[in-house]
Amino acid sequence: MFSTPVARMTFPDAADVSGDLTQTVLARSGAQAKDFGYKSETAGEFTQWGGPPAVRLTRWVCSAAGRFVESLTGLSLTEAFARSSALEGEEHGAAGRQVRVAASRSWASLYRAGDRHEAHFHPNTAWSAVYYLAAPGACDIEFLDPRPGVDYFDSGISLAGDSHRMRLSCTPGELLLFPGWLRHSVPEFQDESVRISIAWNLSYVLA
Repeated sequence: MFSTPVARMTFPDAADVSGDLTQTVLARSGAQAKDFGYKSETAGEFTQWGGPPAVRLTRWVCSAAGRFVESLTGLSLTEAFARSSALEGEEHGAAGRQVRVAASRSWASLYRAGDRHEAHFHPNTAWSAVYYLAAPGACDIEFLDPRPGVDYFDSGISLAGDSHRMRLSCTPGELLLFPGWLRHSVPEFQDESVRISIAWNLSYVLA
């Protein structure tokens, strides 16, 4: 019960865009980046300042997210959106209009030795997407048990992985897609070379 969908896939054009995108991100990692103390993050929309390679990658990410939803529901995006709206008793004026996945926000995160990101989620986001652009080795991310009550109740015996974390180790060129409400964290990065990931908040929009 209460399974959580997560997709992991490889960008087929990674070799074509990764070098240019890495240099573009590094060029913005100084005055044009926000330093949070635990990592730095680029300002502005990645899809706007990243140039054609960023647009190419973002289009693939949005398309991949749409295909993932369709594989989960067995319906087209438009049909799945209409069904969910009907279940909620809502009217979105979607009759006769197509639904697609679009990026509402995008940015690059840079991690250096000692950096980490504590558990968080992305509010008002249908899907969170993380693409690993550059790193000296594996890029770890942890997903936390999405059931909030398990953090406050000790049953004495764990029956379903209560309060456990699941760690994935990804490599540059890989994309992760997961629900915006799923809490995730980045464990401490322990390398002198920089680790760069691109993130998108994805939403459904009427076309």
